Amino acid sequence: MTEPTRQSPPPGPPRHLAFLPYPAYGHMVPALPVVAELVARGHRVTCFTTEEFQDRVRATGAEACLYDPPLSSDPPPDVIDADECARAPLKLLEASTAVLPSVEARFADGPPDVVAYDTTLWLTGRLLAARWGRPSVQLSPTFISNEHFNLSEQHQEFAGRIDPAHPAIVAFADRLKDIVAGSGLREEQQAELFHGHEEFTVAFVPKEFQFAGGTFDEHHVFVGPTTQPPAPADDGTAWQPPADGRPVLLVSLGTTVNNHPDFFRDCVAAFADLPWHLVLALGKRVSPQELGPLPPHVEAHPWVPLAEVLPHTSVLLCQSGMGSIQEALRAGVPMVVVPHHPEQHVNARRLTELGLARAVRREEASVEALRGAVLDVADDAALRERVRRMRHHVRSAGGAARAADAIEQRLHAPSLETT
Repeated sequence: MTEPTRQSPPPGPPRHLAFLPYPAYGHMVPALPVVAELVARGHRVTCFTTEEFQDRVRATGAEACLYDPPLSSDPPPDVIDADECARAPLKLLEASTAVLPSVEARFADGPPDVVAYDTTLWLTGRLLAARWGRPSVQLSPTFISNEHFNLSEQHQEFAGRIDPAHPAIVAFADRLKDIVAGSGLREEQQAELFHGHEEFTVAFVPKEFQFAGGTFDEHHVFVGPTTQPPAPADDGTAWQPPADGRPVLLVSLGTTVNNHPDFFRDCVAAFADLPWHLVLALGKRVSPQELGPLPPHVEAHPWVPLAEVLPHTSVLLCQSGMGSIQEALRAGVPMVVVPHHPEQHVNARRLTELGLARAVRREEASVEALRGAVLDVADDAALRERVRRMRHHVRSAGGAARAADAIEQRLHAPSLETT
């Protein structure tokens, strides 16, 4: 856990804040530094999670409570099509509302002062805030939507159009109506569940990277990545760049699509005879042994500290996950992206639209295509300059401290109880 920014004590007495993050790396990693920041400011934070992240939550100083039943953080299917996109909302609705009784039981002796929830738990967070008469804050690890940009529409461009008559969509609408009707809220409060009550959204991307960023009002704050690079280890265990001065290519498929050993083998083949140094971050589902013998200028690890490797990296080759993108942009590293899932395609679209990366279609990611894209990016001075400018925006977005400021402001917002 990174060291939180120390701030002066908040006005008034410390408050009790409830955090409902989604227990997956792409969601927990940006949320936990905000939790740590609020704890450092003197607030009491109760954060729900699963066993996988329990120790990380405790390391922030927050109280860690387990979701019951546990929310699944299994990787998504390798192929996400329109049928899968149609089925996902009902699955998430059922799973996220199933935890309501256990969350309410934790606060049986008194509700928290604010509810901060991940976008995946939108109904759960809003329903709890409405029942308790407390303000809420939505936390988004990716792009957010308004009347000028619709993330769901973008996803469907890559997954295929969802049929409104799909049985899962019909069942979702029916189930949603049942939950809202049985919520015990007044009619006007029930309407608020669909768009939030004076809702404030904290997005973990810089405003300059958000699609149509200039069209969002004061109810949205873009704070960029919240983690801070740790100080390099001084015990000799820190990652070291190659002594021969070769440019470094870092290859990572993140935490959701890292079960493709052939992709890593192709990367090795693409640069086997070139004067580059390859660092392969394999993840949990591919072992270095599966790749076979590696040349001396290739190293493969289950995990590498991005904060140590990226400052020495010439190009990042990745799946276009938002976490990897934000870390690369903060380090000023240009990218080649090979998106797999619809949300990664949307990310890749934004990167290429802004001239920050080259995209290679997954089905076209041959040895030759990967080599050519990386070499082109490495030689593109104009692209590197655009990345340098975006690095400034990422670093000045405010991070965890600005997110904590926004949440503290919500402590003074009108609640449903007073309207």
